[in-house]
Amino acid sequence: MTRKLFHWVVLIVALGQASTLSAETIMLDGRVTQFPLGAHIEYLEDVAGILSTDQVRQMRTGWEHSERDVLSFGYSASTYWIRFGLTHSGTGTMPYLLEVAYPVLDHVDVHIFQGDEQIAHYSMGDRVPYSQRPVDHPNYIAPLHVEPNRTTEVYLRIQSSSSIQVPLALYHDLSLVETNFDRGVTQALFYGAMLVMVLYNLLIFFTTRDISYLYYVMSVVSISTLLAGIEGLTFKYIWPDSTWLNDSSLVVALSGMVFFSALFFRSFLAIPRTRPFLGNLLLMFAMLSAVTAVGAFVLPYRLMMLVTIVLAICAILTAFSAGIIRWRDGFHAARYLNVAWSCMLVAGLLLALNKLGFLPRNSFTENVVQIGAGFQTLLLSFALAHRMTYERDMREKAQQESAAAQQNLLQQQVRANEDLDHMVRRRTEELEQANIKLKEIGSTDGLTNLLNRRAFEEIFLVEYKRAYRGKSPLAILMIDLDHFKKINDTYGHPFGDLCLIKAASLIQGSIRRPPDVAARYGGEEFIVMLPDTDVKGAVCVAGNILKDLSGTEIRDGALVTAITASIGVTAAIPDSQSNRDKLLKDADQNLYTAKEKGRNRVEWQAIQLINEHQQD
Repeated sequence: MTRKLFHWVVLIVALGQASTLSAETIMLDGRVTQFPLGAHIEYLEDVAGILSTDQVRQMRTGWEHSERDVLSFGYSASTYWIRFGLTHSGTGTMPYLLEVAYPVLDHVDVHIFQGDEQIAHYSMGDRVPYSQRPVDHPNYIAPLHVEPNRTTEVYLRIQSSSSIQVPLALYHDLSLVETNFDRGVTQALFYGAMLVMVLYNLLIFFTTRDISYLYYVMSVVSISTLLAGIEGLTFKYIWPDSTWLNDSSLVVALSGMVFFSALFFRSFLAIPRTRPFLGNLLLMFAMLSAVTAVGAFVLPYRLMMLVTIVLAICAILTAFSAGIIRWRDGFHAARYLNVAWSCMLVAGLLLALNKLGFLPRNSFTENVVQIGAGFQTLLLSFALAHRMTYERDMREKAQQESAAAQQNLLQQQVRANEDLDHMVRRRTEELEQANIKLKEIGSTDGLTNLLNRRAFEEIFLVEYKRAYRGKSPLAILMIDLDHFKKINDTYGHPFGDLCLIKAASLIQGSIRRPPDVAARYGGEEFIVMLPDTDVKGAVCVAGNILKDLSGTEIRDGALVTAITASIGVTAAIPDSQSNRDKLLKDADQNLYTAKEKGRNRVEWQAIQLINEHQQD
């Protein structure tokens, strides 16, 4: 309330004095085709943003003469008025174009007066649909007609939630076209180079599947989107009628630059496994940038942009420090990457300081990101080349080490030949070992590498007698693969053999105690002996075998099938040394019961133990 009262007092005092005040008049020379206006204008700060054009024209006080080539007020909630006068000493009306070369301003109103008459009014800004602009151009262009020996007064009202910078220039006739041509060529070269880098690194990503390249691609896309937004290209070419996207897209693009750059550094420099704290810090910056990107659509632009700029500065300094630390760690690619990215990071830092009002606006600060990105692209090429060279050197080193190893093996072979006489003395031991091996081969099934039936019966006899003496239970599992003949008939015997091998492997893997024995009993039938195991434990093992078999697919090229089995289980404490065949018959009978009940199941004969198992 006090601020508004102050403005009204100033206004009343101004209206009580002389009539309309004239702005500084600039005498134009028809031979000058481009005329910067920064040092020839006056500006007025309207803190509350309530003054009208007529009120501003009547004010004596508050106007300040610009001493800078480009007015820059940083992020300010105030409204700024700018005024200047134009005339020329020639003959006839001279056409000019007034350019405000900062496309992110929210509202730019241009009022043109001759005497007390307003002859034109143009309302522009990134909050105003692009189609309402008097000239189709990313910057704000207003046509002027300057009369000879008569002052044309121009008043501009600037209001924006973004950084307020007002680069003003006057162009005569077609000189703006020539300037725009040079500017357009520069933009085409820059964005063309960025597109080439994006496509090139994207192809590398699809080839190598190295996520670092994807992060780099998205970082370049974010930087290009941010610059295109600042230059007004996205508003002109992508969303000319969606004014709400202009501000939020800048915050999203800047957040994306922080997000993907932080992830790129973490991945490329292998920071998480070497410097966990730095890795977590960069990840935190990435997460915060994701939050600011979402906040761009729900929170005020000025707040989110300031927060994102501060976040970007902190992330830049952290990433730069991480590169230096990994450089000092001796990481081979860190030095080249650090030099390449330092150009872009320093450029981003300078741009942030410019938007915050700490650095003046000039051709260098406005194009510093393009300059940094160009140097980064060049230096990153060297970094990638070094990386490929390093990997090639590592392969050559590995080949040399392999050759050295082969040479060492050759020398060992020579020494082995020299020790041939020692081998003769060990001949007897080798023959004994060979006999043992032959015995093992004689007791092993040649296809499944399990014990064969004869070897199993020998072991079963010993274990049965031991169980009889120790009065301990002995369990038998009879296992038969379901529909195995159909598998052989459908897929052929080689595939059937593969099924037997896989089944044998699963059965062997299901028994873990040293005394447990698995054997191939014949054809597609297997047998498992479990000493010191009652029915409950045997049923548990059988269930595991059944589960493993039914959950496994057998593949051989285009052939694929699933296998199941029927399992008969019995367990008893032997009451006689000569009654072992009954244990096998009971297990076999339970196997046939399982087949009769539909296969792919386990059957056992102790009714009371069935109930206990179901309760467990």
